[in-house]
Amino acid sequence: MKKEQETSKPRSSLGGYKDLEIDTSIESFKIKPRKCCKDSCSSIPLVGKSLCLKLEDHLLLGGEHDKKISPGFITPQSIISDNEISREEKTEIVLSDPKFGMFSLFRYHLSRGYLNDELKKTNKVYCSHIFSLLFALPILVFISQWLLYSALLSHEINNFEGNYCPNESTIENKMIMAGTGLLYFVRSFFIWDNLTTRIGLIKTNRVDSINAILDTFQEFLFNIIVYSANIWIIFVEKDIQNMILNSLAMEFLMQLDNEFKEIYFKHLPGSAEDIYDNIYVTYRTNKQLLDKKYKKNRCFRYFSNIVFIPYKILVLVIFIFPSICLFMAIAGSICK
Repeated sequence: MKKEQETSKPRSSLGGYKDLEIDTSIESFKIKPRKCCKDSCSSIPLVGKSLCLKLEDHLLLGGEHDKKISPGFITPQSIISDNEISREEKTEIVLSDPKFGMFSLFRYHLSRGYLNDELKKTNKVYCSHIFSLLFALPILVFISQWLLYSALLSHEINNFEGNYCPNESTIENKMIMAGTGLLYFVRSFFIWDNLTTRIGLIKTNRVDSINAILDTFQEFLFNIIVYSANIWIIFVEKDIQNMILNSLAMEFLMQLDNEFKEIYFKHLPGSAEDIYDNIYVTYRTNKQLLDKKYKKNRCFRYFSNIVFIPYKILVLVIFIFPSICLFMAIAGSICK
């Protein structure tokens, strides 16, 4: 009898017994529209606060993550020891960091990467290791991205007849225009979240170099112009197959630099860990390095001031991009 009473007690996921009573009544699962609406409306000002913090942040350094967004939020996290982070997690952080792109990768290869001791231990020779130095492969990837993008966009502009609202397309073409606009409307919110996440890593690449500034600008700018170009291609193209193929080609271009980094770290073991341990720094260290570079290097100070306004414009474009996508989904499908 005693055994039956014990088995009737609810077990926790850890195998023990819980003394807390769980409310499983139907009332607890009912949707409460007023509460949902109230919570949603109260969270809207936080979006504006996030935008203001990003605009105040210098060169997308990640300063918003060092401040408390709202009284209801937790205090910014303390620094986690590097010993608590695995090798795979370090690689993932380096791959996710927008400040470490093709320019920073090539600089790393020039200074440290070509001396990869892990290759000597494994007794292997990789062509990517040798020719990344001789032919500047990361820079070639950057150049190829812009060449292919410019060629595809130029082709579409030259074929455009100049009529912005012909309203002559088939219903299928209008449906593709509306579907693409709605799809990018949904994805555009994740672009903003991606900006928030990727500038808030525990440690990031140093920003006291022109390479890191260019990489950050390239990462977010290229994504936005690719999405914009895809919407334009869907709008001006008349053939469904060309719409799909050209859009896929643009998406492919957007991933070229990230794929190169993944392949680079795969074939050059220890590189990502070396970058994280010896190059990456915390936000506060980064800020100190940036202030010091401002005082000592006049060229860097001039360059930072030049890109200051473009950075702010880029943040604003990313913020209003959902509205642009929604507008094209409605107006584009009508005018196409």
